[in-house]
Amino acid sequence: MEVGLIWYLYKLNDVTCYVLTVPGLLKVLETFTACVIFAFISNISLYQEQLALGWCVAVYAICFLLAAIVLMLNLGDCEYRLPILFPIFQLGLTLFFVRLYDSALVLWPLYQFDEKVGGQPQRSSDVTCSIMGDPNYYVCPWDQRLAVTVLTAINLLLYVADLVFWSCRVSVGTEDPPRGS
Repeated sequence: MEVGLIWYLYKLNDVTCYVLTVPGLLKVLETFTACVIFAFISNISLYQEQLALGWCVAVYAICFLLAAIVLMLNLGDCEYRLPILFPIFQLGLTLFFVRLYDSALVLWPLYQFDEKVGGQPQRSSDVTCSIMGDPNYYVCPWDQRLAVTVLTAINLLLYVADLVFWSCRVSVGTEDPPRGS
């Protein structure tokens, strides 16, 4: 019943909740993916020895916080109180996110998996992965590194999809009127 109602509202173009829209869903997925990344980087030994990896953690935190602020702006109906049009704000912010995640997608795998800069290219070269711990609880550091790499790529793809959406929206000029007017 609820799915049918949501589909009916989409057909009527009467969707009032931001998270039921394409950019809202993308923003929720971006923040959720960042939360999963944070779960994997809770082991600070993954990034404390390299400044470039600290930069990657900062990228994850900055993008997560700003995306959460955008979600709150929308859910609180405050997006039209910005000094610039919201789609232009979103376009600029999403471009910023894409650039930051570009750098993280290059640096994280480079410093985690390249032997020349102290990384471990194979799981077998990480001695902590060969220690048998509780298989239901323990995730070895190499697996965490790989998971963060994959999640960084996924989040970059989500941000690129978001960028394409806002680029089309701004270039076509399909600005929605403020709610309540």
